Amino acid sequence: MNDSDTPRPVKPQEDREIDYLMCTQCGTPCYVFEMEGSRIAEAVCLVCGNDEVRMFNIGEEAGTDE
Repeated sequence: MNDSDTPRPVKPQEDREIDYLMCTQCGTPCYVFEMEGSRIAEAVCLVCGNDEVRMFNIGEEAGTDE
């Protein structure tokens, strides 16, 4: 086994708190969601009604400086 076999070092994702998700369908931040570790288990966009978890991204880039 080689280090190149692992995707990327994503170690403490389970410990960090996710503030919101971004709906890729309409681009709106969404605050109604459930996480299982570092994976999105459930999510609902209150703007467009999207509830497909594959259509959400973790919205972490916007405010990690605080």
